[in-house]
Amino acid sequence: MKIKTITEIVIIWTNRKQNLKECTESLIIFLERLKRLDTRLGIWYEQSYSRKGGMENRVYLEYDNIKRLLCKKCANEEYPEFTFLTGFWNGAATDALSYGINFSLGGDNPVGTNNCSLTFPWEGQIYEHYRIRENWEKLLELFIDHWQPDQYRDFNDNLVDLL
Repeated sequence: MKIKTITEIVIIWTNRKQNLKECTESLIIFLERLKRLDTRLGIWYEQSYSRKGGMENRVYLEYDNIKRLLCKKCANEEYPEFTFLTGFWNGAATDALSYGINFSLGGDNPVGTNNCSLTFPWEGQIYEHYRIRENWEKLLELFIDHWQPDQYRDFNDNLVDLL
């Protein structure tokens, strides 16, 4: 069954304080799992103010690189003041084919709510693939299995509790 439109997958969790090392390792594992589920979701670039600028900064899933993207001057054992933030995009040639993923990790208070969101392109293969409910659900299962969130947003953008 096809979903009318899709815009994003969003998962949210609170009260899970993690240091930079824990967040870095978890993020790398998640991105590797995401790539195994769908190889099209395996190439990422740093977010930038321009398409050209972003294409110059491919994200490699190496510990030091991901750690730097989460926090440039933090030690492995440091905890975030609120959360560690980073995001990537796919480097598509047009906005309609662009999609991105954002992370807020390591927080343990209401100000530092942890989340992961994947925004979908407006058209193209990936959009059509994940409009199929079963494919969207497999992707959501990966997000839930890895991050163990408290809530997620469903097809109708309703917040669903997992507790």
